[in-house]
Amino acid sequence: MPHKPPATFSRAVRQTLQWLVPKELMDRPAQARGESQYLLCHAQRLHESLTRLPEAGENKRCLVVGSWGLEVPYLVDKLGWTEVTCLCAPTSKAGIRQQRTRRHPNKDAEYPYELIEHDIEGSPWPFEDETFGLAVYWGCIEHLRHDPEFSLYELNRVSAPGASVSLITDNAISFQATHSMLRGHPMPMRLHWPSSEGHWRLYTPREIAELLTGTGWRVDVLTSIVSDPPAYWKWWKRWLFKRLVADQRRGFGLVEPYWNAFVLAHAVKTASPTRSYPNWLYKDEKIRQLKVEMMELVSREPVHAMAG
Repeated sequence: MPHKPPATFSRAVRQTLQWLVPKELMDRPAQARGESQYLLCHAQRLHESLTRLPEAGENKRCLVVGSWGLEVPYLVDKLGWTEVTCLCAPTSKAGIRQQRTRRHPNKDAEYPYELIEHDIEGSPWPFEDETFGLAVYWGCIEHLRHDPEFSLYELNRVSAPGASVSLITDNAISFQATHSMLRGHPMPMRLHWPSSEGHWRLYTPREIAELLTGTGWRVDVLTSIVSDPPAYWKWWKRWLFKRLVADQRRGFGLVEPYWNAFVLAHAVKTASPTRSYPNWLYKDEKIRQLKVEMMELVSREPVHAMAG
């Protein structure tokens, strides 16, 4: 996370931030603290992420994974997703459900939503099959270390046919990450151990697409967002670096260089949940173990019966 927010924001970014941060803090971002400071530091990412989400259709149920509700005013007030459920990592005890409300920061309005604490890669999610019309899955998969693909399997299972998912994660081949690796320097996002909140794995765009396709999604958008070049480089060094590396990547079939800091993928559910267990993510022994666990899982009673 940046140490401090930008001094100013574009008109488009301010229009998005009005659902997230009080106007007086947008005008004086240096005075922001706590959650508001976090939101302003990530203003560009939030703007590019939120403005790409679809408006609600007939199914107005939305699942936000890895959130405590900061997106709720935008989802409800701007896009019409009136039934929002947030699934966050357990802080006290898994399975805790809370009915909460989120205030609009700039007008007199409150929005109810449900918050559930749950380990998203450790056990089936506490929802019935085909429940949600939209899944927002931002900043989660890079934190998973046991079975990342299982979270996408469950995401498919609880999503209705034709539902959309928006996935965002740190980009393993961004401008800054590529530059750091070629120079033999540490990655900008270091892997932490044993802290559970650390980044356990960074993914390339192609890997994200393979994980989504392998779990029953059709990828419609695959790109990168939020430019993050090294600030200390002169313009001609950045130009030359991009030219050389982009040519190399194209030679290996990667048409889009994906320079930016975050991978963004939008996908649509087109098949029932499946798993592919890619060898680049799991070792052979791990794959055998996970397949046994999945066979045991699908032979049990339906998840909604257990959750009831």
